Amino acid sequence: MPASTGISRFVNKTVALRFKGRNLFFHLSHALFSSFDIDEGSRLLLKTLAQNVDLEAVRSALDIGCGVGVIGAAVASRAASAKIVMQDRDALAAAFAVENCRLNHLEQVDVRCALAFHGLEGRTFDLVMSNLPAKAGKPVLQSFFRHAAGCLSAEGKAAVVIVASLASLARETLDALRCRVVHVEATRAYTVIHFGAGQAGPETDAEREDMSPYIRTSAEFSTGSGVYSLQTAHSLPDFDTLGYAVKLSLDVLADAASARTVLVWNPGQGHLPVGLLLQHGRTVSSLSIAGRDSLECAISRLNLSMMGRPPARVIALPSEADLADAFPEDSFDLLIAAARPIPRVPWQADLVEAAARLLKKGGELFVVGSSTDLHRFLEQPTSFRAMKSRKLYGFRAVIQRKP
Repeated sequence: MPASTGISRFVNKTVALRFKGRNLFFHLSHALFSSFDIDEGSRLLLKTLAQNVDLEAVRSALDIGCGVGVIGAAVASRAASAKIVMQDRDALAAAFAVENCRLNHLEQVDVRCALAFHGLEGRTFDLVMSNLPAKAGKPVLQSFFRHAAGCLSAEGKAAVVIVASLASLARETLDALRCRVVHVEATRAYTVIHFGAGQAGPETDAEREDMSPYIRTSAEFSTGSGVYSLQTAHSLPDFDTLGYAVKLSLDVLADAASARTVLVWNPGQGHLPVGLLLQHGRTVSSLSIAGRDSLECAISRLNLSMMGRPPARVIALPSEADLADAFPEDSFDLLIAAARPIPRVPWQADLVEAAARLLKKGGELFVVGSSTDLHRFLEQPTSFRAMKSRKLYGFRAVIQRKP
C-alpha cells in the first residue's frame, strides 16, 4: 500500500517485518532513525517481547520514542485488546507512526508528538517499551527509568533496549530505584532489560513533565545587541557558544523591519526568538514557535517565558508544508526559518508557499542555512523581493519581502 499524500515525499523505502506469525510493513525515511531497515536493537527487543511477555493479556501499552512505529505497531498487532499510546518528540516520526499503523490496519493506537511521558494525564500501563536513544544524555536516560517505573500498573512491566555501552548505567539506575529486573538479554551491540516497578511509586503529571532532566546548562551569550541568558538542552547544538549560523542570523535580523507578529520555524535552543526580542522587543507583540522537534519547541518556550514573553502559540509540525495550514492566513509580519533539509526532499517551495500565505502584505521572510541550501532556496521562483543577503563561514542568511 502506498503512503498517504502527507508523508509520501519523505518515504525512502518500505520494508517487511514478521512478528509472531503476522507480516507487517513499515515506511522508512532518510530523515529518521534507521532509514534502510528495521534496526538490530528493535528486532532484539521484539524478540524478547514475543518470547517473554503474554501480549494477549496486555490491556494498555506505551511506546516511548516510537520513531516510525515499529515496536508499538508490532505489539499492537498481537495485543488486540490493548490501547496503545506511542510518543515521539519528532513530529515527522509521529506522522510516520500514524501512517504505518494505518498501513497495518491497527486502529487501537494513539500516536502523539510529545516529550517522553508528557501529556499522559496520570495513566498507567501494563507494558512500557522503548528503544532508548544513546545520545539523549545521562540525566534524560535516568529520568526515563524513573518515569517508566512510575507509570506501570500493579503487575506491569517495562522492556527497553539500550546500546551495550550504556547497559551498566541502566542497571545502576534500576538498582537505585529498587526496580525488579526480570529478564536481561544481550548481544555485542545491544542489551535488553525487562523490569517491574519494584518500590517505585506512582508519579504525578508534574513529576513526569519536569523539564530539569533535559537542561544541560544555563549559559550567558553576548551579541552586538547585548547579553542574554538561556537554559540549554541536551542533544541540541549551540548549548554553550553561538555557532556561525546563529551569529549570522542575529546580525542579519538586526536589519529586519519592525514586526508586531512573528513566527519562528525550528527555533533550536531559542537563540533566534530570544535574540530577536533583544533587538526588536518593543515592537513585537506576539511571537509563535513551530518546529519538527518538540524539545526545541519546549526549551524555546521555557526561555521565552523566563524573559516574561511567553509565546502566543507553540506547535510541533512534520515539515514546512504543514506550516501553511497551522496558522490563519496573513497572520505574521515576520517569518524566521532555520533550514533543516531532509535528503532528497525539496523544502524550498514549501517554505515559499507557506510564507506567501502566512505573511501580511509587506511582511518579511528570513531564512538561514548552509550556503548550498540557501543557493537552492533562492533559485525558487517567487514574487518576494530580495532585501538582504549575507554569508559567514559556509552559512547564508537572507531576508525577502512579500509584495
